[in-house]
Amino acid sequence: MHGCTVFVLSAMLLVLAGCGGSEDPQPAAPQAGDPAPQQDTAAETTPAAKTSDAPSQSGDNGRKYVDGIPYDVFFDRPLNVAAENTTPSQPIPAVTMNPASPDTSPGTMNPSQPATTPPVESPASGDGVAWNTVITEERLLEEVTRLRNTLTANLNSVGNFNRELLNIKIDGATLAALAGIATEHSGDFTWKDKAHFVRDLSSNIAIAAESRGRPAFEEAEMAFLNIVEILNGGSPAELPESDQETVFSDVADRNLLMQKIRSHNDWLRTTISNEKELQNEKDQAIARAALLRALGQVVHEEDYVFADEEEYQKYCRELIDGAGQMLQGAEGDDFEEFQAGFELLNKSCNDCHPVYLNN
Repeated sequence: MHGCTVFVLSAMLLVLAGCGGSEDPQPAAPQAGDPAPQQDTAAETTPAAKTSDAPSQSGDNGRKYVDGIPYDVFFDRPLNVAAENTTPSQPIPAVTMNPASPDTSPGTMNPSQPATTPPVESPASGDGVAWNTVITEERLLEEVTRLRNTLTANLNSVGNFNRELLNIKIDGATLAALAGIATEHSGDFTWKDKAHFVRDLSSNIAIAAESRGRPAFEEAEMAFLNIVEILNGGSPAELPESDQETVFSDVADRNLLMQKIRSHNDWLRTTISNEKELQNEKDQAIARAALLRALGQVVHEEDYVFADEEEYQKYCRELIDGAGQMLQGAEGDDFEEFQAGFELLNKSCNDCHPVYLNN
């Protein structure tokens, strides 16, 4: 009986040991005499394995766990969820590179009365020019108004300024020359006592237009706003010092004036070739011929380089006389006289340029 009891207990122990075989056996503690196990450095530097999408454990109540963390706290698409729940930052306002300037157009000045051209003469230079015999007050003011309107359009934004640099330089120099004439003209007009300021400010516009960009634009724009205020009869608060006496070579670059002369000469050559075209373009022909005559007298002034040379003086006199004939021919509807004047002016340019162009 005692033997049977021992046999039954032994069998039960074997059954219990077999049921617990699914668990990993705990490693035996190292004995004092055993060598220390080697460290697996690769295992230390290897990142932890990614968690499987499938749950690894399940609780008694059926709730799923991953590494002891309830499975339902994870998002199915965490990157998408994060993107959808991130508050976007406010967009940066676009920077306008070329904001338009306030409209500086002052409106059209009162129209001038029809002008009468004085007889064609080559005014003497040196001791002073009778500018009223070169260009009448009415035509002088009309041309100033045309230049003002053109500059208003070209100086209304940085973009226009950058695109029209050459035209702005030419118009600035031309306006400086006409304002210089105004300082010595016998005519009486509202801004005559401030004509020297208009002259110097116009020269500053031409200088500013040597460079592109907002700083140069703002410099030219400020000068032009002061000009507009003066032409409107006002007195700008702050104006640079300005000498009453005009030295044309200091304020009106001759090469720029020559480009204005050439552009008008080209227009007249390509636009008017017969009596009918002269009649159709009479006003334009008169205005351009009058300006050509005035600018011819300006570059004839003794303060320009080469003005003391007889050959240079000869070319200038031909330019002045030719423009004067064109002017009288246009006013009198005489195409032959107009054409004779144009040929003399054109000859002057063709003979002068090989000798003095860009000098």
